[in-house]
Amino acid sequence: MHDHDAPLTIAHACLEHDQTDWTGDGVAGQLVTLELADDHGHESALCRLPPSEARELAFELLVLAEHAERLTRPRRP
Repeated sequence: MHDHDAPLTIAHACLEHDQTDWTGDGVAGQLVTLELADDHGHESALCRLPPSEARELAFELLVLAEHAERLTRPRRP
């Protein structure tokens, strides 16, 4: 049985060729698929983002990761 309260600790992003959305200019745009899962690999969240939103999320994750590293890095005397 899947524990719906299990923390989501695995993130995976990919391009699925059949996941497109129509843009404002009538062109089909490729979506970025983001999957979140628990430690057992049970998929709990699936999100499909347009490239601009995926890029914004990636930038936010990079900024947060760098900040987290600075917080956990030993301080120099």
